[in-house]
Amino acid sequence: MATSAYYRLSPSTTLHVLNSGIPNAKSPSLIFLHFWGGSARTYSPLISHLSLFHHCISISFPGWGLSTGPPSSSAYSISQLANDISTVILKLDIQDFVLIGHSMGGKVAQLVAVRNEAKGLKGVVLLAPAPPTPLVLPEQMREQQLSAYASPEAAEFVARNVLSSSPLQDDVVKSLVEDMLRGNEFAKRAWPEHAAGEDIVEEARIIGVPVLVVAGELDKVETVERVRREVLPAIKGAEMVVVDKVGHLLFLEASEVVAGHVKDFLKKLVI
Repeated sequence: MATSAYYRLSPSTTLHVLNSGIPNAKSPSLIFLHFWGGSARTYSPLISHLSLFHHCISISFPGWGLSTGPPSSSAYSISQLANDISTVILKLDIQDFVLIGHSMGGKVAQLVAVRNEAKGLKGVVLLAPAPPTPLVLPEQMREQQLSAYASPEAAEFVARNVLSSSPLQDDVVKSLVEDMLRGNEFAKRAWPEHAAGEDIVEEARIIGVPVLVVAGELDKVETVERVRREVLPAIKGAEMVVVDKVGHLLFLEASEVVAGHVKDFLKKLVI
């Protein structure tokens, strides 16, 4: 069972962290960073396959889940989120770790990996990641994203029809919808308004650890083609695998398969 902890970074920002499994000197801790709309608990199905042998740490970004954040959308930039995560990692006082980031969390993970302030980073797993390239949304699409989590009905539609490409269990959808609605208004606005458009390509080029990219064959958000075109060329030596018949929420749609790819990647790391 996961245990909760809270880390106060500033008067307005406290991050909620879930811990599963037991720290093991022979294997790295796994640090999970969620998508725009998720929380620390988003990864629970995937962590259930990994926590028996690995210490798993899942963090809610500011303004999401049970974390708090500042009353300004500019405070939720990719750069600031990377600062916050780096600060928490230092507070965790762990030796070796691997970052696992999904979608927006994947973009943040790339920047955290470059900074590597805790000096214990051994590798990065990017699940359907937002590329380091800037994404400039057309006005109509930006407005659609801004209203995506405006009501339970809208959030459920997004979870079932946009983010996934295979059936999700009802309890999983319920949890996703709760998290989407719980996000504060500033965190919700930040990604479509400016964070998606941040350019971190030059930083991504100097990531110095092994990187595995896992994409969903039917992903409508970060398509396989876009990941191949904009992520792989920017990260030296990155390897990519594609999971069949799943979409953007690949680690919920095929958690056991994704866990297998993570385990295979971890076996290759030098600790």
